[in-house]
Amino acid sequence: MNKEIKERARNKAFAKIHFLNMENDSYKRDIKAGGSTDGRISLEMLKQCLSSNTKELLTWQYIAQLIETNE
Repeated sequence: MNKEIKERARNKAFAKIHFLNMENDSYKRDIKAGGSTDGRISLEMLKQCLSSNTKELLTWQYIAQLIETNE
């Protein structure tokens, strides 16, 4: 595999993982507070978003693992 393409794929995967972790932290803070800070997103919706993001995070972690272990 082209080394440059592999490095770009690796960077994109880890950037996505970082962004999803930041979003999850925000969802967790809002859930702990009882809802979004502006009140527009319900507690139930925040929990659904956190669940969805967590699944997405697991997928990207798997992709990153594949990239890292593929020679």
